[in-house]
Amino acid sequence: MKVKHGFIGFGNLAKAVYQGLREEKDIEFAYFARSRKEVNIPYYDKINDLVAFADVIWLMIKPQDLSTILEELEPLDRFGKIVVSPVAGRNIAFIERYLGKEQLILRIMPNLAMAYRKSVTAFASNQPENENAVAIFHLLEKLGKAVRLEENGFDLFTAVFGSGPAFILAFIQIFKEKMQEFNLPGALLDELLLELTQGTTLYFSQNQKSYSIEQLIQNITSKGGTTQAGLDYFRTHEIGKHFEGILDAAKNRSEEMSRNGD
Repeated sequence: MKVKHGFIGFGNLAKAVYQGLREEKDIEFAYFARSRKEVNIPYYDKINDLVAFADVIWLMIKPQDLSTILEELEPLDRFGKIVVSPVAGRNIAFIERYLGKEQLILRIMPNLAMAYRKSVTAFASNQPENENAVAIFHLLEKLGKAVRLEENGFDLFTAVFGSGPAFILAFIQIFKEKMQEFNLPGALLDELLLELTQGTTLYFSQNQKSYSIEQLIQNITSKGGTTQAGLDYFRTHEIGKHFEGILDAAKNRSEEMSRNGD
């Protein structure tokens, strides 16, 4: 028997989930959106039709749109259905105010690497032992690493793993801007940066069980050499605190959204 997954909204994250799961057997997809997208899965222009189709309802919408969508879902027949929400800054209790405590609700925080089955995804539920909740957790494990997390940790998790890829790319962009001095084509610079980041990630993955990150850094560093000079600047100017501030800013914004309903 196929499990039917319905997306309310079909932006980048919905596309990533679909791409990550489309080869799975016994899964069907459909979506509801205000306008048809260029994707080869069934489209519904009415939310009630999507809900009637779906066993699993994914809330793939912006935080500011969630209340409106929940108001539309409230009167619909949702018996036996699962609601999955990756909406930042909106906890399970917020959704329960509209859909009730008897509704099985899963709150997750993934990232776009779901498309490549490399996401790190936080998971919480109002019925954690429910067999359907367990089944979705195992499905998320196919899309990368999934971790059960108390909701009070979601704000920091959102900053590190939800927003983190953008922050890492912003740091890589600094490298690319400096590399413009080589007068090489931009496409080649991207290839070189990709090789650098993939090589560094492989170095980390192959050694992380035996060495700490600090030890791995020291393995690259020669006393009095170029790496040492750069690291001395990094530490003297406390650049690490600035990076930590980026994560704190994202975490604080998530907390504000939870408090204010932004």
